[in-house]
Amino acid sequence: MPELAYVNGQFMSLAQATVPVEDRGFQFADSVYEVLRTYGGQPFALDEHLARLRRSLAAIALDYPTDNLRGIIAEAVRRAAFPEAVIYLQITRGVAPRHRAIPAQVRPTLVLTVRALVPHPEWQEHGIRVITVPDNRWGRCDIKSVGLLANVLAHQAARNAGAHDAIFVEADGTVNESTAGNVFIVRAGQLLTPPKSHRILAGITRDKFLAITPVTETRITAADLLGADEVFLTATTVEVVPVVMVNGKPIGSGTPGPVTRRSLELFHKNFRPAGPSRG
Repeated sequence: MPELAYVNGQFMSLAQATVPVEDRGFQFADSVYEVLRTYGGQPFALDEHLARLRRSLAAIALDYPTDNLRGIIAEAVRRAAFPEAVIYLQITRGVAPRHRAIPAQVRPTLVLTVRALVPHPEWQEHGIRVITVPDNRWGRCDIKSVGLLANVLAHQAARNAGAHDAIFVEADGTVNESTAGNVFIVRAGQLLTPPKSHRILAGITRDKFLAITPVTETRITAADLLGADEVFLTATTVEVVPVVMVNGKPIGSGTPGPVTRRSLELFHKNFRPAGPSRG
């Protein structure tokens, strides 16, 4: 099945999709985005994703009506017809001559892509390795901006170190989040996660998880991370992923722990539809 794109009112194959070189999303990262997945062919937590998109748009003063996005997403998923899909949605300020000043009159650009979801059951079964890196990102990580160079470099540093991902840590030792997910630790049977702030993205999976199980939102340090009984990450496309090693040090027994496994089972019980996926 061809991967699908939608650009400013037109559906096309992803290979055909283009945006102008003076689009401000391309030149300034003047743009916000969302990533959704489907369960049973239906977008998961669509209301929550659209609400977060509206918050991001408001935070950068980008006026874009989102009422039509539900229909566009539904039609894109229908046309792509993947058993399960990942939907990427991006809104930029639009096309204008390159200048830092925000133009008074400019039409926003809407880009949407649909790809097949590639599951990683081996990550949930065996866990992943991560490293910690200094958090040198900008101060508004709660805005889902496309300005992700620091995330890209941190992820590559993890790959170069033989790990799967990186966790951002402040100079004072405060743990924030991974390059694409929220961090949870287990200490003495208690689940802990960093509280919402400008330094982390309010993850949809994180919030869904907090709604179904007791979790304490509190500051976590690098020492807490390394000394935890269990560690896991949450994110839209991978759900709950055990972390079994940080900076080369095994977490707990070095295998996915019982609380993490129960957390994944609980997430599936509450949010995965019964029966097989559409296919």
